[in-house]
Amino acid sequence: MYGRFNDMQVYAFKIRYKKNKEDKDYLTEIIFAKSLSEAKRLAHEKFWKEKWSEFSVDFLKFNAYARYLRTSYKKLMPILNLIRGKNLDEAINIVAFIPRKAARMVEKLLLSVKANIEYLLDRYPNLNINNFFILELFATKGPFIKRWDTKYRGMGTRILKPMSHLTVRVGYKEMAKKLKKEKEVVRG
Repeated sequence: MYGRFNDMQVYAFKIRYKKNKEDKDYLTEIIFAKSLSEAKRLAHEKFWKEKWSEFSVDFLKFNAYARYLRTSYKKLMPILNLIRGKNLDEAINIVAFIPRKAARMVEKLLLSVKANIEYLLDRYPNLNINNFFILELFATKGPFIKRWDTKYRGMGTRILKPMSHLTVRVGYKEMAKKLKKEKEVVRG
């Protein structure tokens, strides 16, 4: 997350760009800068130097999704409320000690995000995994598995077994503050 260049805090930013207007896919590159405005300035310099057709700059963030989990979203919510906004390592430690099946599902997803970040550490040693925080964490309803239960006198009732979807976004704490301000402006 943070890196240290000459005793100054440095953040990682992701640049998405197209070299030609005909290109369908964006190319990505990670740069390090001390602020978003400096990252945009550096990207703008590359824009003119390498003659890109378009570009965008944003904080580096990681997303992970778990779909069709065999538990109700209501059972996930108390666990998610405990770890929302926490440091990634701290959240993994909290979830590891919750004795629930839903906690194992959340832990598996958080470990997946951590593995994605560690994969980038090989190429970008200035990333610091300790400074990543959970920006967004939510569960939504999924489909139901429908089963039949036999009852007395030849009747039957339908049993609905709920499923849910889980989404987590991990990034800088400064980015969380920026997102919060943007949401306040929209509500405002």
